[in-house]
Parts: sequence; C-alpha cells; structure tokens
Amino acid sequence: MVRQSLKQARNSLFAAIALLKIKFDSSPSLAILTYHRILPGQSPLRQTEQPGMIATPEALDMHISLLKRLGAEFVSLESWLDAQRQNKTLPRLAVAVTFDDGWQDNYEHAFPVLNKHKVPATIFLVSKRINTPWQFWPEQVLELLINHAHQLDHEALQWLRPYLCGMPANTNPASPYTILQADSVINRLKAMDDHTIERNLEQTRNALPALSQANLNARPLLNKQELDTMRASGLVTFGAHTRHHYRLNHLAEPSDLENEIAGSRKDLEELGLKPVSIFCYPNGDITGKGEQLVQGHFTAACTTERGWNKAPINPFTLRRFNFHDGNGSTPLSFLASLGRP
Repeated sequence: MVRQSLKQARNSLFAAIALLKIKFDSSPSLAILTYHRILPGQSPLRQTEQPGMIATPEALDMHISLLKRLGAEFVSLESWLDAQRQNKTLPRLAVAVTFDDGWQDNYEHAFPVLNKHKVPATIFLVSKRINTPWQFWPEQVLELLINHAHQLDHEALQWLRPYLCGMPANTNPASPYTILQADSVINRLKAMDDHTIERNLEQTRNALPALSQANLNARPLLNKQELDTMRASGLVTFGAHTRHHYRLNHLAEPSDLENEIAGSRKDLEELGLKPVSIFCYPNGDITGKGEQLVQGHFTAACTTERGWNKAPINPFTLRRFNFHDGNGSTPLSFLASLGRP
C-alpha cells in the first residue's frame, strides 16, 4: 500500500511537470510518441508478447484525445522536420506518432484510431520481413518458454540453457515460464547477436517440429496490401528499420551495416513506399560507422532516448516517448511519462 501511494505521488508530480510544460513553454517543441503493438486487452497474442511492447487501442485513443484537448498539434514527423530545415514557423507544441517494427495490428487496431482522429503517423518497417510469416526472435523465445517449457531439456535447446539462470530455486525446469520470467530471459539473450540467435532457433525448430506449428494462423507483420491502404489514406508514411532488425552494434563488417541500413531504404522504395527519408535504430543501438551510413542515406533518425525535442534539433538524434500498458494505460500515467526527466 505504501509503495502504491508513493508511485501515485510520483506520477502526480511528473504529470504536473508535463502539464506545466505543455501549458506554459513558449518555445517550439516536438513530442514523438512511440508504440510497437496495439492489441485489445483480451487478445490471445498478449500471452506471448513482452509487456513493454503492447498498448491497447483505447489507450492510443486516449493519448490522442488528451493531447488534443491540451492544445497539441499532431503533425507528420517528416513534415515537421521539413519545416525546420526550411526555417518555417513551427507549432508551439507539436506531436508526432510513430510505430516500430511494422506489426499487422498497427493496421488492424491502430489505423482505425488514426483515421478517427485524422492523425498522421510514421511506421518504421523491417523491409525483408514484409509479406512474410516471419516472427521476431523475442516472440519465438517467449512462445517456447511459455507454451513449450517441457522441451527445455532437449539437446536442441542446449544453446539456450545458460540464459535461463535467475529462476527461483524451487522452480520446476519443465514448468511454463511466466511472462515476466520469460521477458528476463529475452533481456539476457541480447548479449548474443541477432543472427546467431535466429540460427539457433531455426536449428531448434528443425529438431522440434512442434515449435513450428505455433501461431500458424497468425501473420505477425504487415503485408503490401495493408501498407498500400494506409499510404493511400494520406495519414501514414513509412521509415526504415533495417532489413532484418539486426542490432547495429552487433554487426562488425561494414558491408553488413551498409546492407541493413542502405538496403532497407532501397527495399521500401522498390515497394513504392516513397518517400523513405527517416531511419529508426533497432533497440536504439547506435555505432559510429552505422551513424555515418544513416546520415549518408537518410535525412533524420529516431533513437530510443526519452525526452522532448526542442527546436532547433539535430534531426539524427530524435528523442521519443515509448508507451505501453505499464506507462500509458491511464491519463495520469501517460502524462507522468511525458513529465519524467
């Protein structure tokens, strides 16, 4: 009860800070709201997804409605950056909406909310995953730990065992993991590079065909028809999020960096999704060489650094506020997230 009261008090303080900034800061500012998956509260897809990846359609609707009431002007990220480059007058309080990864639910559950409010958005796409049944490796691991934990003693999963440490001593190794326990395994696995994890998972699926049957009827990512429909609305534009969602700090070869960064823009433009002028760093991981390549092929880049963007800003270090159930399900928690330092 004490902990809950302290949390409520902190949220109230940070929400007040956000309201003061929104109401009284006269210099032009840009807040970028970031989402990943938009899923209804009862969606079965939530059972095998990281908690920090999901918000409800109702929360997205509430965020937009609240900021509109507070006087915010929703803008496309690209148009705001163009206006800054051309030294045009910028809104005092501008808000841009972005979605990372290109999940199918962005079309099914987020796009109707954007349409309702006529709010523009940018979706950052993983170019080689479009029109495929691909599932990102964290979701594959979650599926394994939550629904197939009885297979963990199989020799095909020997590669995963060092990352399962930290479980309570009385835990049965074959018991299903809770979503939080599985999420902690995901975080430990990030010490390994993405390609190695994917290769290990592929070998595991070959050895355990039952794992490949999971979610056969669910298509995780957007397809070309959905992309075209959103683009035709005039509300949604697209940015690049690499070709395979490989974290750039795990790519040692310059040719691999070039392939992931420049190649992603080439892929999206060949799909007719022009203009593709903004890049988004997977997991927020930035390297010196990667940063140079991004600046050579794009006009702006989004990071995972939290905070407001006060004009004039460096377009290659855009800060964003990432929202999910844990920090955006109520008006108070949403405003508190905008007010935290």
